[in-house]
Amino acid sequence: MLRKLFSHAVRKAPSAADGRDPSPEAAQRDVETMPFAPMVPLQPPAAQNDDPLQDLYGIVEQDLRAAGYLR
Repeated sequence: MLRKLFSHAVRKAPSAADGRDPSPEAAQRDVETMPFAPMVPLQPPAAQNDDPLQDLYGIVEQDLRAAGYLR
């Protein structure tokens, strides 16, 4: 399977025979002339301070207040 991928890549590789310049400068020119705008990088969502035990803390505090341990 990899042989198929590599053989296809070798056949599609730029060379002097097909009239394209394989130099890095030529690759940069090709990038600059693309007809569409570059993609905007995605930002991760803002961090949230999730504490799954927060509800439990509230229940324990409520029970301690009801028992007279907290004022």
